[in-house]
Amino acid sequence: MRLTPRSVGALYLLVLAVAAAVLTWTGDPGTSHGRRCAAPGAVEMPERDIDATDLSERKLRCADLERATLDGVVSEADLRGANLHRAQLTGAGLTDVDLSGADLTHVSARDASLDGVRLTGADLRDASFRSAEFNNAGLDKALLGGADLRDAVIRRSDLRGADLSGADLRGAELSDSDLRGARLKGARLDGVSYVDVLCPNGKKSSGGSC
Repeated sequence: MRLTPRSVGALYLLVLAVAAAVLTWTGDPGTSHGRRCAAPGAVEMPERDIDATDLSERKLRCADLERATLDGVVSEADLRGANLHRAQLTGAGLTDVDLSGADLTHVSARDASLDGVRLTGADLRDASFRSAEFNNAGLDKALLGGADLRDAVIRRSDLRGADLSGADLRGAELSDSDLRGARLKGARLDGVSYVDVLCPNGKKSSGGSC
């Protein structure tokens, strides 16, 4: 088939349109996947109902818990680098759990209790922690962009260098915590209470505000 300049132009426009569609497609949430890290013998329990006793006091680095549903209180577990993308942690408890570098994107953890949990460098973007409680949590350098932290209670926690850009913190209570260097661009901060907090600019909170 002989291509005319007009048909070549039309074909070129079609290719551009297809390329644009591919680049802008974000995918079906039902088929999205979290980040995995390589570790010999890493446990794989995706899309399972998991009892806390299955994880407590175990070394489960790089475990695949994508879309899993957790029930109970997990304590003293090593889950560094684990994949908890879209996991269901609503009302669950985590005590002295190491989730450094883990993928918790789109996690649903409303009303969860996190005590002594280490989330250094973890990816919690677009996660829901509405009305959750963080006590002695390590959230330094964590990615919390777009996270739902409405009415959350954050006590004695380290958020130095955390990225909270676009996060929703309305009604949250922060006390005895360190926010130095945290990024809050575009975050919703209506009704946030700061008590004895080191603010992003390094100054101490005053009068309940930063």
